[in-house]
Amino acid sequence: MVTPTTWLAALVLLLVSFVCLGSWASAFKKAGNRWRFELFSFDFAIGALLLALLAAYTFGTFGSELGFSDRMLVAGRTNEAIGVVSGGVFALGNMLLLSAVSLIGMSAAFPLAMGLALAIAALFQFQPNNVFFLLPGIVLLLMAAIAAAVAAAGRPAPPAGPAVPTAPSRTYVKEHTRKKMSASTKGIIVGFIGGGVLGAFLPIITRSMSGDFGLGAYAGTLMICVGLLPSTIVLNFYFMNIAIHGGPLGFDAYFKGKPRQHFLGFAGGAICALGILAAALGISAPMTGAAVGFMVPSAAVLLAMFWGFLKWKEFASAPKSAKIALFLSGAFFVAGVVLVGVGHAR
Repeated sequence: MVTPTTWLAALVLLLVSFVCLGSWASAFKKAGNRWRFELFSFDFAIGALLLALLAAYTFGTFGSELGFSDRMLVAGRTNEAIGVVSGGVFALGNMLLLSAVSLIGMSAAFPLAMGLALAIAALFQFQPNNVFFLLPGIVLLLMAAIAAAVAAAGRPAPPAGPAVPTAPSRTYVKEHTRKKMSASTKGIIVGFIGGGVLGAFLPIITRSMSGDFGLGAYAGTLMICVGLLPSTIVLNFYFMNIAIHGGPLGFDAYFKGKPRQHFLGFAGGAICALGILAAALGISAPMTGAAVGFMVPSAAVLLAMFWGFLKWKEFASAPKSAKIALFLSGAFFVAGVVLVGVGHAR
């Protein structure tokens, strides 16, 4: 399989992961408010699986390193099963993250969920020689998540659902306002839950990919996506009927989507899978330092915040206090990632 052989190649892969992991959610935003996260998730899972298959049977097969198929044999069934399970965990966490994006926007949902996720993942890295870096780093990541929640609360997200009538009644206006407030609260709650789930995903997939008998980057990414697709279908039986926000959806709603919306779902999944693969290849390269391998992909959260704030204008009408809270969230996140990254290197 093709792997980076120089420090520059490993750095380029990490930068690719930074761009992909920080940008894939823009495909969901571009699909429009009418295309709910439940429907987007179907195409997302399909696009991710197609990209993982393409990568495994091309770059994962070529080259002088142990090929993708041989790596699967060496890794054994236990690591394969763990990889598939990690895909199911990722499906749940990512769908909750998407739900939070639809309710409170990318710029608040990403630092909220991923701040908590990285803090949880860092708990598995404690050693006597890095506790003085990891502990304050975890605290700062949690502060970033809390500050993002404060920012989201100061900028209630518009609810998904039918358009506002031309001449809304006074009763409708009251109900609409109440739903806007509940949308923000729901977004914060599902963001925290999604962050907790994604925090569990990170050590699981690390266990599956790493080591002499690990799956490696190509097989590991493929196993994630193999678990992602059926898990998304099963989970959507719940999400589409219970509906975190908006009314219940029937599965026929998926087939009523426009080709452009389906394409954006495929693209979002493929971009995210490429980001995961590039991160795995860059981190596993021997010449990549542990600090750089952690910090560069994690910084993708800042790129997501950038897209949400500047491209999608999610806080354009928010009060100044909400914007300050969002800025503080980004600052806490950067400081936390740097400290945890240094802790990884020790």
